[in-house]
Order: sequence, then C-alpha cells, then structure tokens
Amino acid sequence: MIETYQLNLKLTKTDAVAEWIQQRIDWQTYQPNQRVPSVRKLAKLLGVSSFTVVQAYEQLVATNVLTAKPSSGYYVSPQVSSAISSTKASRNTPMVIDSRWLVPKMFGEIPHECASGIGTLPDGWVHNDKMAWAIRQVTQQVDHFIYKYGEIQGYLPLREQLAQQLGSMGMHTNAAHIVTTAGVSQAVTMAAQLLTQAGDVVLVDSPGWFWLSSCLQQQGLRVIGVERDHEGPNIEQMAALCHQHRPKMYLTNSVLHNPTSYHLHPARAHQVLKLMHQHDVYIFEDDLYAPFEPQKNVLRYASLDQFERVLYATGFAKSMASGWRVGMLACPESLVDGILRIKMLNTMQTPEFGERVIHRLWTHGEYRRQIKKVQEKLYAAHQQLRIALPAIGLIYPEHTQAGLFVWVDTKTDTALLAMAAYEAGWLVAPGQLFYPDARASTYLRLNVATTSPAFLDWLGQYLEQQKAKANI
Repeated sequence: MIETYQLNLKLTKTDAVAEWIQQRIDWQTYQPNQRVPSVRKLAKLLGVSSFTVVQAYEQLVATNVLTAKPSSGYYVSPQVSSAISSTKASRNTPMVIDSRWLVPKMFGEIPHECASGIGTLPDGWVHNDKMAWAIRQVTQQVDHFIYKYGEIQGYLPLREQLAQQLGSMGMHTNAAHIVTTAGVSQAVTMAAQLLTQAGDVVLVDSPGWFWLSSCLQQQGLRVIGVERDHEGPNIEQMAALCHQHRPKMYLTNSVLHNPTSYHLHPARAHQVLKLMHQHDVYIFEDDLYAPFEPQKNVLRYASLDQFERVLYATGFAKSMASGWRVGMLACPESLVDGILRIKMLNTMQTPEFGERVIHRLWTHGEYRRQIKKVQEKLYAAHQQLRIALPAIGLIYPEHTQAGLFVWVDTKTDTALLAMAAYEAGWLVAPGQLFYPDARASTYLRLNVATTSPAFLDWLGQYLEQQKAKANI
C-alpha cells in the first residue's frame, strides 16, 4: 500500500496516531502477531513526538489492539485474528460490487485522501467560518419557533430566496410552488410516490447516479437506463423506450451530470421535452451540483419547460453542510398539494432550524463567497488531472466540465480494480455501479477533490500490472 502519512486533524495527536494504526490493522497492512513500526520510526513518519506515539500505542494496548513486548516493541494482538479471519472468509465469497457495498463505506471512516470514489467534497473545502455565527444567530430566536411544528411547506423566507435564485437562472416560479426537503434524496422519493405505482417504468441516465436507481428499484419500480453521452440522452433509444414501456418519469442531471460532469446540449434538451409531452412523462431534474457551475445561463430542462412537466430539485448538502440535509423541490402547480400531502404523512415537516441557518448564511453573502472558492478549487483540480491522467496512460475526457467528477475509461474491469483498491486501503467508485443493469464496465468515477497523487500512483501501478498480465 502507498502511504500518505496524513493524520485526522479533527482528533488530538494521540488519538489520530491511534486511529492511523487501527486503520492499517483493519486494512490488514499489519497482521495479527506482526510488529508495528517502532516508536521512533512512526514518530518520524507522522511528524509527531515519540511521546505522542508511546501514548497512542499504550492506548491501543489498553484496548487489546496491540500487545507490548519488553525490549522488542509493539505487536498486533492475536485476538484480532478471528475478526480478520472472518473478513478473509467473506472475501473468499465473490464480492458484490453494488450500492450496498459502496454507500456504507462512503459514510465510513476511510479518510478523504484515500477515497477517490466518495461523492462529497473534503470538509476543508466546505468549511465556513461563519457557520457557528449563523447557528448562534438562529439560536437566539429559537423560542419563537422551536416548540411549534412550523410550515409543512418549509421556512418561507428560504423558499422566497430559492424562488429568487431560480428566477436569476431563467426558471420562473414562486415560493408557493416550492417545498423544502431533507435533501434531494427526499425530493426523489416524494416525487416517485406521487407519480408512480409499483411496477411502473421510470427512465434514468446510463450511466447515472447509482443511489437513484437503487432507491427507485426498492420502491418496486422498473428502472431502465437511457444511454447518456456528452450531449444528453440517446434520443432514438428514449423514443423507443417511451413507445414500448410508457414510462411515468425520467430522472436526470442536466448540469454537471453525475458521474460524467457533462452538460446538456440545447438541441437534445428540446428533443427530450418534445418526447415527454408526447408520452405524458414527467422529468425529475436533479440539480444538486448547480452551485459548482459558475455560469447561471447553463441550460436546464426547467428553464425551457417552466415547470409544466418538470420537477426541479436542488440542495445544499454538497456545497454547504451535508449534516443539515436541506434541499428543495420546485413543482408544477398541479402537483404541489400532492407533494405536501406525502411530506406531511412521511415526515410532517423538515427541521426549520437547519433551514434558518442556511437562509442566514445565504442572505449575508457567505454562501456566494464560499461557493466561489469551491469553484476555483474544482477548476484547479481538473487542470491538475488533465496532466496527471495522461501520465499514467489515461485520457482526460474531452467534454468534461469543472464539476466534482471525472468519468475515466481505464480499459480494464473496474469491479476487479475496486476490490484490489479496497484491499490496498483505497475506496473507488467502479463503473458498473452507475448502470441500472449493473453491466461490467471499464469506467471509473473520480472525485477530483479527493483523488490524491498517491492514489494515482497506485492506480498507475495497477494498470501497468494488468497490461503485463495481458501480455503474458
């Protein structure tokens, strides 16, 4: 495994060193009964004092992770062998690479610099110095709203701000047609509950957001993929699917598409809307990555359709604070009452405290300033990958925009690559996850913010090994 020697800055130095060792035991870098690095060596590697390493090691001894042998050093306890044996046994069973495999690990403890497959920005990129200030401001008003249910439709000033923002992007609506949600994920499930029944067909992009397909399938819907390229969905295939299956919804990203970071081409957008009207299909437009696109005039289905057949969702989880789970759904007027009824029966309301904090940051200019910094970092990260990918024999895709992801063809099975990466301590997002039929794929989704030089070194070595095996 290629080490990065970076500690968790959220912990004390002692706890961070202990976590660093624990992770490498979990990853089986250090096996039961194997000696871990000496105190002096680890202190030098991690840039901490020997005293800190001794404290960390003694902490792990106290929890039976390590054993201390006088005049010899510290060793991985044999007690962990049963857990590792269980892990090895599970690995002897073919690993299923699907959303059930990746999603728990995305919310696990693998550090960002080892997780090119994660779908979020590093904490340092979204950290806002004014967040604590906004929380204090809202807390001072808490007695005025915290003991009431509040508006089922959501905090009105935030909805008004959202309507104003949409208007600046060419989408004309008002607060009465906007419902706040617990992120885009809740907006998806509510729309599906309103517009579909078990057994109905829904169309999604292929490749597309893997959570979306899994969520819809869990609701008993038949999910069919439409091939997506740098201009949008394959219109001939979409037309055939509409004739054959009479789908109820088409769910898509038009801007900074996940996983490709492609935009929608105007001509293709008009063709899709024409089909949707002909076959009575609604479009669910997921615009979660909208903040990362600096140009407001980028085309969206909602700006063409003006909420006749388009439901538009966005949120702040990727760009401001994942923990708040604040999002919004803008609907055609005829669907608002149905969406509100579902929200009331499911969750009654979304927490107003978080909505007020987001509104406070937004209206005081913090959100705009923070997003500008993120946009600049994303652009720089893409420029670096334009150089780094060819250096390991990969092509930076021509039509990629400066979003969170790059969709790279590795010319090798990325399901096998993902398992090898995981064994080496890396978390990647293999291509087959992004196809609703789980087809084998040579593509890999890279998060530009968390794809480290160390991971690219590992990836380059892996690809070279695969080429060597193919030539034997």
